[in-house]
Amino acid sequence: MKITYNWLKEFVEFKHSPSELSKLLTMAGLETTPLLPPPLQGGGSEGVDGDHVIEVDLTPNRSDCHSVIGIAREVSALTGGKFKYPDISVKESDGDINSLISVAVESPQLCPRYTARIIRDVRVKPSPSWLEKKVIAVGLRPINNIVDITNYILWEMGQPLHAFDYDSIKGKKIIVRNAHRNESLTTLDEKKHNLSEDSLVIADSERAVALAGVMGGGNSGVTQATRDILLESAYFNPISIRRTSRRHGIFTDSSYRFERGVDNEGVVAALDRAANLMAELSEGKVVKGRIDCYPKKISYPQVDLRISRTNKILGISLSREQILNILNRLMFTIKIVDDDRIKVNVPSFRKDIEREIDLIEEVARLHGYEKILKTIPSSKVSVSASTMSQSFEKEIRNILTSLGLTEVINYSFTDEKYFDAINTPQDDPLRKIMKLRNPLSQNWSVMRTTLLPGIINTAVFNINRGIYDVGIFEIGKVFIPHKNLTTEGTETTENKNQLAVKSEVLPIERMMLGGAITEKSEKKIWEKGERDFYYLKGLVESFLGRLNIHDIEFFPINLSYIHPQKGACVKINKEDIGYLGELNPAVAEGFDLKEKLYVFELSLDKIITKAVTEKKYTHLPKYPSIYRDIAIVLDNHIKSEDVYKIIRETDNLILKEINLFDYYEGRQIPVGKKSLAYSLVYRTDERTLTEEDINPIHEKVIANLRDKLGAVLR
Repeated sequence: MKITYNWLKEFVEFKHSPSELSKLLTMAGLETTPLLPPPLQGGGSEGVDGDHVIEVDLTPNRSDCHSVIGIAREVSALTGGKFKYPDISVKESDGDINSLISVAVESPQLCPRYTARIIRDVRVKPSPSWLEKKVIAVGLRPINNIVDITNYILWEMGQPLHAFDYDSIKGKKIIVRNAHRNESLTTLDEKKHNLSEDSLVIADSERAVALAGVMGGGNSGVTQATRDILLESAYFNPISIRRTSRRHGIFTDSSYRFERGVDNEGVVAALDRAANLMAELSEGKVVKGRIDCYPKKISYPQVDLRISRTNKILGISLSREQILNILNRLMFTIKIVDDDRIKVNVPSFRKDIEREIDLIEEVARLHGYEKILKTIPSSKVSVSASTMSQSFEKEIRNILTSLGLTEVINYSFTDEKYFDAINTPQDDPLRKIMKLRNPLSQNWSVMRTTLLPGIINTAVFNINRGIYDVGIFEIGKVFIPHKNLTTEGTETTENKNQLAVKSEVLPIERMMLGGAITEKSEKKIWEKGERDFYYLKGLVESFLGRLNIHDIEFFPINLSYIHPQKGACVKINKEDIGYLGELNPAVAEGFDLKEKLYVFELSLDKIITKAVTEKKYTHLPKYPSIYRDIAIVLDNHIKSEDVYKIIRETDNLILKEINLFDYYEGRQIPVGKKSLAYSLVYRTDERTLTEEDINPIHEKVIANLRDKLGAVLR
């Protein structure tokens, strides 16, 4: 928005220099930039009468300042200078406008107010020098006296106008309506536009003659031959103008102001001032009377403002009289309700004032932002203690990180296709899912019932980018529908277990721990740079051991997504807590995974009830340990866990540790047999053990293994 210094002084009295005025407006929230005087047409460098141009950068809500009058009101409020409104008196001639033109507004919701005047016997000619200079100052090109006056009033009063050649109006009737289907209009820029039925047009009895609020039509524009003018001044719905402007790609000073909202009560004043200027500068006559279609008066809010609230928000101590003075300077009408509350009538030109906080901002602007002390708001900060579950999760993260895994986080949403990708049977409980009513996309359409797909995808993502040494874990919730859950219209031939849950029913949330490791590793293990099922099993055992959980058992498992011979069910005190194993090759192929991937998924809700978080101090052994090794041959189907149990049950006083250190099948071992070697550690805190203490127990261990498992010493 450009204004000139001298033009502004026509409407408000002040003594500030252009630079001082610019600074004053900027401090009040209207960013300004003083510019050099614009040159006259023809290349002169002396500027327009030595005037100064000030460019004001306005936010979209300050539509009242898109005019010289609007800025003058602001300057008056800031400086206390007297504001004077431009002369809007009209010298009318004979005749009656109602006998010359009729107006029908068929779309009052898009055009709440439409006014018009007729000026007869005009002479279209160049504008006088003073008018040309003002048009040039704001960056426009002078055209002729009629068009220049409409531009002048637009910049002076903020009201767009349009001048029609009266003789081109068919049927002497103006109709404000929506465009007809397949209707077109060639605008003043000689471009043809196919109109949408949502667009508002100004039409005569036969065709559209203007795109309302945006641009006039070439079929009704003012030319050198024009003798009679039909002058339009209206208030159009801002949203309608915005849509029309963007739909047709036409952006004008007129549409810019209509989009932001002009002063509907200033429509007539702009019309009268422009009509009088046209008669004066074109030697024409203003026909008596005006058309004013304003069926439903637009009302503006009354806003209550509390003095105490204003001071509290701004952190200042203004009296009621000081606040009243500020609002009066802004031309608000005020009624005092009580000592603390006043009622403010918002003027029609301030469309940005809707709530109490808007008025408080006005008080801050006029009082001066620089007078408000910069203070940091004080508040009480309370630090809540972590819950047992939060502390437990933190401990788990620390343990798994120390074991070489990296935490990942996946969405709680997933795609139904992943249940097919991991070969889940149709009757598997995992397929009983919670569908989202309004998912972001198909990829996130259901709540997950397992962490496995997300973990696999994360591993694949890293492997595809050349990171083959993957070791990850995730702590997250899965969502299981209630058994007695109410469902609605979800049974399909593809999957009868899918559940679309009513909004008032929430699922059961279970906290799970999942993870995965790849076969390849940067560190060599057992003299090979590969990890396997036993490495994963040991990792899970180490994790549970760090939580002081030792009654761990592993049993064969049959899951569609786990390798048939390389998987295990994990139990603690006979209770199932999850699984681990190599990903089924068929599933790996479905994920385009060429590397072996070992995965696990455990119930944290169950683990937390079995973990012993209290740690007890035990001193280092005072006496030396005695080591004995045994190597036994036994049937292939016997698990090492069975051997471990028998050894442990033999003695639990001086037998402190049992470690498997060798497994062998080969030529020296009969077919169907295997060799397991264990290291047994004996120790007591009372004294140094002797052979006489150890031999009876060691022999009993061998005897029990022979009697119960058929084991033979190797």
